[in-house]
Amino acid sequence: MSSASPRIGVVRLSELDHDREAICFARLVKRDRGTDKNGNSFVKCSFRDRDTVVTAPIWSKDPLLPHVEEWIEGTPYRIHCRAEKNDRYGMQLKIIDIRPAGPDDADDGFDFGDLVETSEYSEEELFDSLGKFIDDGIKDPKLKRLVLNIIEENRELLAQIPAAEMMHHEYHRGLLEHIRSVTRLALIVSKHYEQYYYKLNPPLNRGVIVAAAILHDIGKIREFSYGGMNVAYSKEGSLLGHIVLGRDLVRAAAAKIEGFPEETLLLLEHVILSHHGKLEFGSPKTPQTLEAIVVHYIDDLDSKMNAGARQLMRSKTPDDFTEKVFMLNNQRLYKGVPIDHRNGGDE
Repeated sequence: MSSASPRIGVVRLSELDHDREAICFARLVKRDRGTDKNGNSFVKCSFRDRDTVVTAPIWSKDPLLPHVEEWIEGTPYRIHCRAEKNDRYGMQLKIIDIRPAGPDDADDGFDFGDLVETSEYSEEELFDSLGKFIDDGIKDPKLKRLVLNIIEENRELLAQIPAAEMMHHEYHRGLLEHIRSVTRLALIVSKHYEQYYYKLNPPLNRGVIVAAAILHDIGKIREFSYGGMNVAYSKEGSLLGHIVLGRDLVRAAAAKIEGFPEETLLLLEHVILSHHGKLEFGSPKTPQTLEAIVVHYIDDLDSKMNAGARQLMRSKTPDDFTEKVFMLNNQRLYKGVPIDHRNGGDE
C-alpha cells in the first residue's frame, strides 16, 4: 500500500474531530472478526494513542479487508483516515490508507511513546502506598508475609501490566494503580464497618479484606502476556482465567509459609474466587462472607469509576453527553458544566 498523501495534515488520534480527514499515528491494539446482519464478514480494528482508543471497522466491500491479516497488533501505523460519527458507537475511523510507522516519520511527529498510555502514578508511589496499607491493615504476621512475598516476587510484572485488555485501567501499570485504589478504599470501608458492627463475632476481618484487595487480580500476571506494547491473553489465561490462576498462586504461596492458618486462607481464597460477584461474570462462587461482599463492590466501583471518569475527560462529542460507556451498561454520561477555577470557581 502506498504512503498517505503529504498534503493531509497530521493530527493526534485523540485530537481528531468528527468529519475530519487527517494523518494519525496510532498503535493497533486489537482485531475482532465478525459477521454483519447480511452474513458478510468484517473486522473491527481498535487503534490507540496515549489518550484514546478509536475503532475502525473494515467492512466486507472495503478494499483493505484482504490486507487486515497483515496488520500486527502492537505495531504503530501511519493512518490516512477520516473520522466519522456513529450514533450508536461514537466516533469511528474510515481508513483510507495505512502503513507501518517508523523513524522516517519522525519529522511528522511520530513518537512511539505518544502511543502508549501509562498510569500517571509512578511505580515508587504506588508500591509505597501499598506498603503503608499493609502495615495499617494486616496485623497477622503470616498473612502479611504472604502478601509481601507475592508482591516482591512479582514486582516487575505488577509495575507494568494493564488491569484489562480494553475495559478499565487498560494501560501500562494500570493493574497496580487499580490495586492501590481498591486497597485504599478497602481499608477505609473495613475500618468503618468494624466500628459500626462492633458486635460481630468473629469481627469483620480487616486483614483478609486488605490482603484480598491487593491480591484479588493477582492472577492477571499469568492471564496476560504483556511486552510493554500490547496485552494479549496467555494460553492459561484463555483456558483458566485470572480468578482461578490467582487463587492457585495464593494457595501455592501460602503453602511455603509454615503454619499458615487454614481459616484465613479459606476466607482469602473465597474472596478471590467470588470477587466478580456473579457466576455469569466469571466468578466460580458468589460472595458468601462480609469480607467478600466488601471487596466485590469496591472492585466493581473502582473499575466503573475509571471507565467513566476517563471517558468524561477525553470525550469529544458535540453535545452534553459522552459516547456510550460499555462498562456502564452502554449509558452516555452527562458532562456537567465545567468550572473555571481561574475565575473563582469552587474548589
